[in-house]
Amino acid sequence: MINLSYVKEQYEMDKRKELLEKHPYKIWKGKNGKWYTRFPGDNEKKYLRKRNTKEDMEVLVCEFWRKKAENPTVQEIFYMWLEKKLAYKEIQKSSADKYETDFARFFVKSGFAKRHIRQIDEDDIEEFLRSQIAEYDLTAKAFSGLRIIVKGIFQFAKKKKWTSLSISEFFGDLDISQNTFRKVIKEKEDEVFSEDEVPVLVDYLKKRPTVWNFGLLLALQTGLRVGELSALKKEDWCGDYLKIRRTETRQKNDQGKNILLIKNFTKTEAGMRDVILSDGGKETLRWLVDNNPDGQYLFENSSGKRIRGNTFNKHLDVVLNHLHMHHRSIHKIRKTYCTMLIEAGCEDAVVMKQLGHTSIETSRKYYYYCNRTIEHQKQQIQSAIAI
Repeated sequence: MINLSYVKEQYEMDKRKELLEKHPYKIWKGKNGKWYTRFPGDNEKKYLRKRNTKEDMEVLVCEFWRKKAENPTVQEIFYMWLEKKLAYKEIQKSSADKYETDFARFFVKSGFAKRHIRQIDEDDIEEFLRSQIAEYDLTAKAFSGLRIIVKGIFQFAKKKKWTSLSISEFFGDLDISQNTFRKVIKEKEDEVFSEDEVPVLVDYLKKRPTVWNFGLLLALQTGLRVGELSALKKEDWCGDYLKIRRTETRQKNDQGKNILLIKNFTKTEAGMRDVILSDGGKETLRWLVDNNPDGQYLFENSSGKRIRGNTFNKHLDVVLNHLHMHHRSIHKIRKTYCTMLIEAGCEDAVVMKQLGHTSIETSRKYYYYCNRTIEHQKQQIQSAIAI
């Protein structure tokens, strides 16, 4: 027979022990015979409480943490949600760092982080979201990052039964006009290299064979992300293919400082791919391997250290200044590569595979820009509209 009273008593004892262990401050007896401890207050301040007996103090401690557990703050829930996402490897450390940055920007500065979950209703969330959009003049893309965090916090809270609010229904009913968001006008000239700029850039890089120049050249020939480029090893080259299996990533260490690491996984699952090489790409790789036969990575400086992704961006600026071309990041080389594939009539499946995209919509909507010269475009229009 199971003694239910005993089971309940043991449960209460275990719960009491768990709550006391959660208390981060010392419980001590003063010279006056009273028992003391500190409790966390607002704005990271602590306050002192006293009781006549140790048992009374432990009861106070248990009640404090029990109430906190039943009605935690948005900030407490955020870190519980984030810790779970990391523990289950649902996100990478770099993504967690970005969430923390966004949380500090939107939630902490506004004071919403200190709100207790049971006192928040749908009107409060809508007011918070609209105020952040207005204050920071958010784009639709920036708002989507804020939305991810809000959904994560409230879905986690609902599972814990701290709130009955359905955040999915809330966002389904939320009516925010697209006109509310700041529009980002992207000029074609800033997004890709034109068809008359590409040969000039390629000619410059080929005539000055250095590891940095040939890094930019290989980016033009393969469309790799800069993190994938800087993480390449010579064993990744397999004849007609370049195996993309790792990337450089930025994340914060225990001291909160940004560090660069090589991660044995790409940005997305689709990024784990075999990129087909052109003849020019194979020539570039041959030069890189011949000039660094003993290096761990394809791109290393004279002291044998791996060349970081941001170094390629800085070097591209130097090259563009020399050629009197305006600034564009190395990511625009990737967009140029995608544009050249589509303009050449490559099948959608090929474009997706080469870029490491999960859908052709991503390639066409965000990476494809007409880079033809004005004269070429005029000829096409004239041929199409011969009336």
